[in-house]
Amino acid sequence: MKTSQLARVAVVTVTCSIVSTAQAITWGQQDLNNKYPNVAYLRGIVENTPPVLPIARFNCSGSLLHIDAQKVVILTAAHCTDIWREEIAARRLDTVGVSFDQNNLTGSPPLLERYVRGGVPISLPEKDAPFEKFDYGLVIFSTTDVNPAGETIQARWGGNPAALTPVQVPPDKEYVPDLVNPVGHATALLSFTAVGYGTGERFPIPGQGGPANPNDPNDATSRIRYIAARLSYNAYNPTNDVLRLSQNIALGQNGTCTGDSGGPIFNEDGPLGRVQVALVSGGDNVCRATTAGPAFSRQEAFDFLSCARIAGDASSVVKCVETKFGVGSVPK
Repeated sequence: MKTSQLARVAVVTVTCSIVSTAQAITWGQQDLNNKYPNVAYLRGIVENTPPVLPIARFNCSGSLLHIDAQKVVILTAAHCTDIWREEIAARRLDTVGVSFDQNNLTGSPPLLERYVRGGVPISLPEKDAPFEKFDYGLVIFSTTDVNPAGETIQARWGGNPAALTPVQVPPDKEYVPDLVNPVGHATALLSFTAVGYGTGERFPIPGQGGPANPNDPNDATSRIRYIAARLSYNAYNPTNDVLRLSQNIALGQNGTCTGDSGGPIFNEDGPLGRVQVALVSGGDNVCRATTAGPAFSRQEAFDFLSCARIAGDASSVVKCVETKFGVGSVPK
């Protein structure tokens, strides 16, 4: 859901991301085996002047879309990139940082020191509304960008080649329709997995999990990569490019909530392997029933994503987007 201004509208759906303390839903499982190492955590960072420590505001998830000699491109939600752009322009944020660490609460370097700075947020212009429609965004990092410890993305996470292996998006705009249309009303026949840094366990009960409560802070899990499995197909709107999934703990389904926006939704495809069929954009207002996001089923999405792979740095990506969608469509 688009929430560049956080209280823009009162509706029965909510975003799954942007608050200063990312909160999380229950039912997910930690990615302890690092099954999804190319799913990243993105944070707006205010650097501050020492001895005051940096702080993070506006947190989202994302997936590695492209990497080459000059740049690393993270796919996320446009309602995340929208607000990062706005906050940086207003000088309330200094930069966007990224981490591929499974658990950002432990290890070294501590706290925000591990996040590589310098991300340039870009949105699919004038498209990411209303709510889940065309909610695609990119964050471009240079391969020379570093964290305060002096580590580049390659230096910090290159030891795990899978972490820097891009996700596979649908091969064409017919992939999602061809996947969901044959099941008709038998929606339980299709199951998907969402991955993000907001999907945690709130008030865990051994063997059961706990109640979803998106209004309570969940800092104990909001910086840890979680897996929300067994989301079942609910509905699909090809006109608005929105895939809607069900999350029902009574049926053993996990779910998404605040902090998960921009994170990938995967389909395990026999011939193709793991395919990212959507990204988390919104859902119901108590994070119990639905997850929704754009489904790569319109040409606009593929046109936008193609800019991520163009030769050059972030400025080349911006120019590509402006050329495809109109000069001046990407605010500076």
